[in-house]
Amino acid sequence: MKISSFMRSNYNRFNKHNNDIKNRLIDKFNLNKFRQSPIPEILFNNDHSGWLVNISNKQIPKEVLSMLSLGGKFGLPISNTHKDDRLASTLEIVKNFEVKYHLLPTDLLNETRCAISNALQKFLDRRRHINHVDKHISNIFNYCKKFLRDNDDLMVTKADKGQTTVILNKPDYYSKMSLLLDDKTTYNRLNKYPTKRIMNKINDMVKVWRDEGIIDEIAYKYLHNTNGNLPRCYGLPKIHKPGYSLRIIVSTNDSPLYNIASYFSKILKKAVPKPNSFIQDSWSFANTIRNIAISPNELLVSFDVTSLFTNVPKELVINSIEKRWPMISSFTKLNLQQFLYAIDLILSSTSFVFNKQIYEQIFGTPMGSPLSSIVADMVLDDLESQCLTNLDFKIRVYYRYVDDIFMIISKDRLHDALNLSI
Repeated sequence: MKISSFMRSNYNRFNKHNNDIKNRLIDKFNLNKFRQSPIPEILFNNDHSGWLVNISNKQIPKEVLSMLSLGGKFGLPISNTHKDDRLASTLEIVKNFEVKYHLLPTDLLNETRCAISNALQKFLDRRRHINHVDKHISNIFNYCKKFLRDNDDLMVTKADKGQTTVILNKPDYYSKMSLLLDDKTTYNRLNKYPTKRIMNKINDMVKVWRDEGIIDEIAYKYLHNTNGNLPRCYGLPKIHKPGYSLRIIVSTNDSPLYNIASYFSKILKKAVPKPNSFIQDSWSFANTIRNIAISPNELLVSFDVTSLFTNVPKELVINSIEKRWPMISSFTKLNLQQFLYAIDLILSSTSFVFNKQIYEQIFGTPMGSPLSSIVADMVLDDLESQCLTNLDFKIRVYYRYVDDIFMIISKDRLHDALNLSI
């Protein structure tokens, strides 16, 4: 027994020594291999205008500009010295899986958990050899962090449109956000969190559905709420407009209403056909109008809906659902009354937090809710259908992408179209 232990101990020491030598040789080989490799151009290119906009009042070092121009989705190199980062990433994956595991079929649960566990263990055990390019990126990343830490009156965010990163003064940001949120016609301030009341209503409702056999246990676990986080509000700079105004964005991820709003959004997207004016994206639009000829007496006109979500009345949403109920009812076991009660609960819960202050949106559909885009689209579909029907002439080309509208119309008919009332 002692000889066996001695042999095993020597074998383990030999393996450790062998692996250490092997890893040192690999490091040396990689250093020689990549020593002459060029640093990626974007890391020393002085022109970052396509990826980064500085609207602050400070001169930003080129190293910081280089780092931030890579964008928020850039994958930073991870070496053996970053064990805390590797562990944090692993724990985040485990947490996300355990929150969503009930969505998997029972017979696949253990197999999936084992596969994820093995993959994460390999990730933690793997020795990552860092080359001089990765080291350069890590160095300017650390420099960037220190600069932003020393200049805490600056903030970094993304632009409202595109993949551009924006640097701006933090006081300017909070001033613009306060100006928007102080609009009494759209928002009210609240003194306490309404999350407990909302969670109780959701949980009572879905319990009834489960007990009546309307939803199964998997759907019940998905809709039953244990998360009390309020939606968070932030603003994105409109760098394509003078003054760099902000667009308010509300993130409802992990909020009490997110799952149930997603659940009903999926039902409506399956049940409700696309409007006749529907355009998938800019590429589809370009291909659609590419071969359309424009006569001398016609105009190309584009316009958009101002603040779409905050201008869609709840009553019109209810009317749109009732109108389409014969189609919707084929995709749910809920009756119309139950369906509308849930929709009303989602649309009436419009509170969010910004800078530790709670606000409530007092009109329209809740910004950031997964349900808002589909119900707003239904209301706009009904509105444009009625408007186009009421015209005593036909608009030759009419397309809409969310809230952006494009049409080709005769010059002498433009005034009539724009001044139509319903």
